[in-house]
Amino acid sequence: MSATVHDQEGAPADKPAPPVRDERVFCLKRSDLQEVLARRQGSVTISELLALPQYFLPRSIAEHEPGYKQLIPYQLFCRDDAFFVYQRGGGVGESRLAGRLSLGIGGHINSADAPDGILTPRSYLAALQREQEEELVGLPPCEAIFLGLIDDDRDPVGLVHLGAVHLATLPPQAAPDIRQAGEDLRHLGWWTAAEIDEQRQRFESWSLLALDLTQRHHLSP
Repeated sequence: MSATVHDQEGAPADKPAPPVRDERVFCLKRSDLQEVLARRQGSVTISELLALPQYFLPRSIAEHEPGYKQLIPYQLFCRDDAFFVYQRGGGVGESRLAGRLSLGIGGHINSADAPDGILTPRSYLAALQREQEEELVGLPPCEAIFLGLIDDDRDPVGLVHLGAVHLATLPPQAAPDIRQAGEDLRHLGWWTAAEIDEQRQRFESWSLLALDLTQRHHLSP
């Protein structure tokens, strides 16, 4: 199936007009997503997701429209036997996650990531790289392997977001840190799966679901 692009078409007509500079974020229609997940028994590739009809909706609409899901690459980093852990402060873009601990560096894909109007597998990988460079310093070149999806509607964040979980394994000497010019984030160190489990009440739900995916793939330290 070839990808098709829809801009504001399909957005609810009763929503207020977005601000002129409103970021347009990459979304998939919930019904399209459910169809492909059912057909593939929940196991899909990034290429199969990108073959679905593509929508770049104003973020002010997408954040409150459960008929669409914003695709969020969610990257975990592992060194030796531990994961990179950080804490979100009060100034993060997603206020509903403020104060929580996290394993995943994530962010929206927007229309600037698809200069030809269609997000391809190549431009998706470029968006992964952009997010690494925006959030981290000192990260060596690494390949983030796709593990699976987080599709969790149990809270308002998950209702309108779809997580694409990736895991990058770093060499023992790697020492990445949070880029201080970015959002209000603070690196807390490298934690083993057991240490994370002991503090699981402090973590955002996506981190725990992503950790489950690493264990399912026998990639958890």
